Amino acid sequence: QVAVQQAKMRRFIPSLCRANGFGTTRTLASLRVAGVPEHFNAPFHLAKERGLYEAQSVDFQWDMTPEGTGAMGQKLENDVVDVAVMLSEGAVARIVGGSPIKVIGTYVKSPLRWGIHVLKGSPIKELDDLKGKVFGVSRMLSGSHLMAHVFAHQRGWSPAQDAPLNIVGTLNGAREAMGKGEIDAWLWEKFTTKHLVDSGEWDIIGEVPTPWPCFVFVASDKALATKQKEIQTMVEVTKGLCDEFKTNAGNSTIDYVVKNHAVNGDDANEWLGGTEWACSLEVEERTFMKTQEALVTIGQIEKVAAQETLYHAGLCKVI
Repeated sequence: QVAVQQAKMRRFIPSLCRANGFGTTRTLASLRVAGVPEHFNAPFHLAKERGLYEAQSVDFQWDMTPEGTGAMGQKLENDVVDVAVMLSEGAVARIVGGSPIKVIGTYVKSPLRWGIHVLKGSPIKELDDLKGKVFGVSRMLSGSHLMAHVFAHQRGWSPAQDAPLNIVGTLNGAREAMGKGEIDAWLWEKFTTKHLVDSGEWDIIGEVPTPWPCFVFVASDKALATKQKEIQTMVEVTKGLCDEFKTNAGNSTIDYVVKNHAVNGDDANEWLGGTEWACSLEVEERTFMKTQEALVTIGQIEKVAAQETLYHAGLCKVI
């Protein structure tokens, strides 16, 4: 009798565990997300470290891409990643050019503050001194490329003639090229490069803020056909961390930025005060309009494309 009861229990216990989710290996759906190694993207790393994506059955894989928006666009096109956090102007330019990717939301809704950097001790002291000088860019269709030509147009120059470009890859590539005299100027997010100014390697002689929200979520058409649920989950989870990061409870955000991004406390406070995360599957209409107007003006695209061709209507709402 005892043996019969033990046999029944051996059959019952595994079924009970399965019914309650114990003793089983949960399948995680992978989602590959690309971004630059900058303080804006800290919420992704914090959520990953805390296991928040995994808790929602998403195997979140971060693809660090220091080369920036142009490189992330290529990774989306080549199915290296599913989603990328790209500069708005670079994403729109790429989509208008026929890339099989779509905007699906806004990550950071505040403008990006592009610093205009030159080598310390350079004879270039004023913005007008940059006319005809060589601008370093990470790659073509990158933010550094597009904003160099936006800057030239704002000055009334011919972008192609008065702001020639030299591709240098990453920020470290720009440092090397600047030191060798291969480029005269470099446009990059001013707080990311602040330590180079503080150390005396570079000078900053001006800023070019973007007149539109700076970072958008972009997904490949392939990912949009197969991973919409995972994308929604990723955005929802990250939103909570963005809100927490902005709150700076107990000075935790400032401490994190100072520790991980070579920024001092005052600069971290200034950066945080000027940064607003949206982290939503929504895009402001002006993001599409303003970026395209600028791209047409500098000759990067021929004409403004229909708005509906730029985003995925099934996942993203234009507001």
